[in-house]
Amino acid sequence: MHAIVVVAGEVDERDIWPYAQWSDSDGTHTTLTAKVHDSQELVGVLAALTALGLQIVSTRLIAEPVGRHDTAQPDP
Repeated sequence: MHAIVVVAGEVDERDIWPYAQWSDSDGTHTTLTAKVHDSQELVGVLAALTALGLQIVSTRLIAEPVGRHDTAQPDP
């Protein structure tokens, strides 16, 4: 799953490596996209951001779509 996290302030995706995949900042808020496998990893990402002194504004989880290779049936 992917977590989209918005924090007050500026942060670089390298600050939550290896989870972060993308970040963008408008100077006031930073939006990060992080790949997490479970809620424990999400808590770790949020803890790392708060340890940097950042305030979490919002968090949203997005399930990854199932790929074709995960559901493909063998040819008869």
